[in-house]
Amino acid sequence: MESPLWQTVLGLLTALGGGGIIVLSLSSWLGKVWAERLGEKLKASNTQALERIKADFLREVESYKVKLKKSEFIFQKEFEAASEFSRLMQSIHPGFNHPMMDWYEACDVIAQNFGSIESKLNDFLAKYGAVLTDGERKILTDAISDAGYGKFDAIGEDVSAEANKQAGNLYNELQELEKQMIGRVRDQSSL
Repeated sequence: MESPLWQTVLGLLTALGGGGIIVLSLSSWLGKVWAERLGEKLKASNTQALERIKADFLREVESYKVKLKKSEFIFQKEFEAASEFSRLMQSIHPGFNHPMMDWYEACDVIAQNFGSIESKLNDFLAKYGAVLTDGERKILTDAISDAGYGKFDAIGEDVSAEANKQAGNLYNELQELEKQMIGRVRDQSSL
């Protein structure tokens, strides 16, 4: 026979064991439910975060596309300006009037054309001034001013020594401007 104490201990163990199993089962089930809900929330949160990152990335890509289009447009205008200026320089170059023509005589021809050079440079500045750098614009406006003042020192065939010197300086400044403009275009195209 079993003692009453033993029956009480067995009853307690059975009661606690059965309750422990119930508590263990409930806590396991509750843990799974919470884990699923937390997983869903994390998944939704991660999806939202990924969507935000994707939207930010797409905005950034669009911004770069716009910047690239602007850069291409400006490059095209700078290329046109450099090409046009090279053509303008060819029209200013005096050419050779005779086989023994020297630089002094070439400068006389340039000085005699100060008026038309001033006009050509003004037209160029009006058309392409927006794509010139500040330094290039300064060289050009100084050259326009020099040609404008110089045209009063070179009337017809009579060219003063000062006008001849101005013509040489003007031509050299314009060559430097042409070199800068072409160099800038070439530097951009090699990137």
